[in-house]
Amino acid sequence: MKKLFESFNVLSTDQLDKLDGLIYTKNLKKGEYLIEQGMLCDEIAFIDEGILRSFYINDAGDDITNCIAFSGELMAAYSSFITSFPAEDSIQALVTTRLTIIKKENLEALYAQSEQWQQVGRMLAEMQYVELEKRIASFQKETGVQRYETMLSTYPNYIKHIPLRYLATFLGVTPRHLSRIRASYKALDFSL
Repeated sequence: MKKLFESFNVLSTDQLDKLDGLIYTKNLKKGEYLIEQGMLCDEIAFIDEGILRSFYINDAGDDITNCIAFSGELMAAYSSFITSFPAEDSIQALVTTRLTIIKKENLEALYAQSEQWQQVGRMLAEMQYVELEKRIASFQKETGVQRYETMLSTYPNYIKHIPLRYLATFLGVTPRHLSRIRASYKALDFSL
């Protein structure tokens, strides 16, 4: 997390060092939850190593994966984090995952200390917005095959760790359609 904040190029070394007493490491085993639907999200997690998925259960009782995050990315039930209302999603580890966590109250204390920390807060919100906009645009402009190709080219080493049923709902296709997409790639001798 510290390296991510450092990459924003707005904080001094002294300001970055203030994180040392405010962040902590958390390990999740495969299948464990960072947060469950209905809980209040009061922390942001940076994925040091592993994969997290955010999902909800729809009215038909289907488990729908709406976000998958990998090493080097942030994850939170962001709406709950901002509004202090219960989370509508659950966040679960797909593999053994190591996280660096900062609590909301500690992040807000940093925001209160300087304009630079406020700028970091704005940049975090902007990152979340851009990712959401990309996701919406991908569903409006791309086919399931194109979304799969993007994921395959961006995260080739991780895609094999995501169960087919989760990957299918994330890509907006049925598990059967995803099996056909994957089979066509294998037939073309693409490396999975």
